[in-house]
Amino acid sequence: MRPITYITLAFAPVVALAMYFYLGRKYGKAFQKVMIQSFLAGILGLSVLAVAKVLSTLLGLNDLRSLKRLLFYSFITIGFASEFGKFVLYRFYIIPKKAVDLPIHGITMSVMTTLGFCTLALPLFMIDPFHTQALFPYTLYTFVFVPANIMFAVVMGFFVGMGKFIKTFFMFTLTGLFGAAFFQGLFIFTLVTQDFKLLSLFAFGSTVIVFILGIKAAVTEPELD
Repeated sequence: MRPITYITLAFAPVVALAMYFYLGRKYGKAFQKVMIQSFLAGILGLSVLAVAKVLSTLLGLNDLRSLKRLLFYSFITIGFASEFGKFVLYRFYIIPKKAVDLPIHGITMSVMTTLGFCTLALPLFMIDPFHTQALFPYTLYTFVFVPANIMFAVVMGFFVGMGKFIKTFFMFTLTGLFGAAFFQGLFIFTLVTQDFKLLSLFAFGSTVIVFILGIKAAVTEPELD
């Protein structure tokens, strides 16, 4: 492991602290409290991914000798398990809070949940205590892990957060979960296959999508009953 990779351990907590103090000044202590709860929810959500990876290892599914296993590992073991772990507490505990009173706040809390997830997930990835890792470009993964997960958080936060304010909340909620899981899975797929052209296209396309969703959430006001 290259010493420079240890720098990446600071990415998630530093971004979380910056958001906490900046947005806390703007929205107040109640908003800060929910941000802390979101961060802790992300840490707890990591347990789903941990269980999925351990089960995958025990069942021999980390032996990526076929395309089917590679797709299962990328989109289910890592993609869906990661995003479902973040989703449960975020959707059912964080989103109902009164402080989440704008669609953009849904994205904010989703990002804080993801930052909590990343704060613990990245050191565990480096340590690999249960020997559950498939082959990754190690240094590249540690540097892009946090930015990529923030993008997935925007996708989930946009749809789940928007769903709080519209009648079709169920479909929006599922779109947020499965959209984020798909993006996460595709990200893992490009890394495991080391298809860097596809990774570059994915990075560009997802950045554009996330930017559009962020702007849309920022300018959308919830409809009054």
